[in-house]
Amino acid sequence: MDNNQEGAKVNRVKVVIHGVEYTVRGTSPEERIQEVAKMVDRTMNEIAATASYMDERRIAVLAALNLADELYELRKDYKELLALLEEQTGGRSSS
Repeated sequence: MDNNQEGAKVNRVKVVIHGVEYTVRGTSPEERIQEVAKMVDRTMNEIAATASYMDERRIAVLAALNLADELYELRKDYKELLALLEEQTGGRSSS
């Protein structure tokens, strides 16, 4: 959450993830921190609902793996879209 930007305002945001309250510090806007926490909470709750025998640590690790897999796919799609755009524009950049 903390982008380590000098002079950036540090927000302290209370979030609840899988029934536990945390205070998160970061330079991201409060709304973003809340949304990210909701994603983690939702993922952990989905896993816990299908595997009630798992302890919190395993649920957290599986949630991290699921979210990392999502990120991996999104990055792959992004790179493919950039390559397609570059191919279609002949390498010209719009910036």
